[in-house]
Amino acid sequence: MKWTLLLASVLPFAVFAQQDYTIEGQLGKLDKPAKAYLRYKTEGREVIDSVYLDKGKFAFKGSVPSPLEAAIRVAHDDKPVDPTKPVKWDLFPFFLEGQHIKISAPDSIQNAIVTGSPLNDENKRVNDMLAPIYAQYEALNKEYASKSPADQQDMKYLQSLDDRAEAIKKQTEEAKLEYISKNPKSYMSLMALSSILEDGFDAIGLEKVFLGLDASSQNTELGRKVADRIAQVKKTQEGVEAPDFAQPDTEGNPVRLSDYRGKYVLIDFWASWCAPCRRENPNLVKSYAQFKDKGFEILGVSMDKATDKEKWLKAIKDDGLTWKQVGDLKGWDNEAGVLYDVKAIPMNFLVDPSGKIIAKYLRGEELDHKLSEIFNK
Repeated sequence: MKWTLLLASVLPFAVFAQQDYTIEGQLGKLDKPAKAYLRYKTEGREVIDSVYLDKGKFAFKGSVPSPLEAAIRVAHDDKPVDPTKPVKWDLFPFFLEGQHIKISAPDSIQNAIVTGSPLNDENKRVNDMLAPIYAQYEALNKEYASKSPADQQDMKYLQSLDDRAEAIKKQTEEAKLEYISKNPKSYMSLMALSSILEDGFDAIGLEKVFLGLDASSQNTELGRKVADRIAQVKKTQEGVEAPDFAQPDTEGNPVRLSDYRGKYVLIDFWASWCAPCRRENPNLVKSYAQFKDKGFEILGVSMDKATDKEKWLKAIKDDGLTWKQVGDLKGWDNEAGVLYDVKAIPMNFLVDPSGKIIAKYLRGEELDHKLSEIFNK
């Protein structure tokens, strides 16, 4: 499956009718001790069911509150797993819904074919539609692998890869949004929307897309998660007041975001181990040198852990970062990062002198263009 699962008070409370499912499987002529395991997560808990194969046949029955992602793993024997050795599981991911679903394969479950499930049929059609776009990512990977070690370390080349990957990402999102607009009643549209809720997404714009989906999709477990995610990101949407926070600098002195009132400040979330962050740092150094005397500041927020403090301090020195750096050294649990819902880095927010967020996720030339727009009027 190509899409990952990423509402809030906007949705009324509802009691969801359970959907009864039956899974009928056939995997060659495998017999006991071969065993099939069905696994999925729902309402915060993991469900695991298992059954021995009988002449290749296996079956599961149950109910789910709404469609969800699931997987079947087949253990072909009963040999104990050696934790010191990697195991390649025979695994098949699919969508579980209230249908009589048939899953069959001549040998390995990972080669299975699904029938009797409209949702899985639709998933295949959508993935086929997106395949040519995803192939562009594979082409980038092959291109990179073909380069010499020196070229693979070249900053300009790496930046070009980032730029082209970003363009492919944008093309993917546009294709998904077009699919959603044409299929508002499809559960796959909710899946498509969920998959593009990444850092920097337009919460207000995608909230409108969400509200345009059929109520049957909105009122699902995934629908509630999507609405929650949108509501969270809206708290740091452009035009709102930036949530204040305080963190210690490299010497342990507390620094507050509100200390920067009266100036334009870029809150830059990064880490010493983050390669894209380190590639972006030269751009920040250039922008800072050009605009710092005009009222522009940067506040770096580290997503490093306490065990990496020395690496963080070294990265600051090596990259020539002369602006204030703070961090509670809790890694991804950095309190400012949690407050700003930072799920990936580099991530930044541009705050104006009044304390309002006016832009976010500004990288490379985009930051220079925005600052030139502000200071070179």
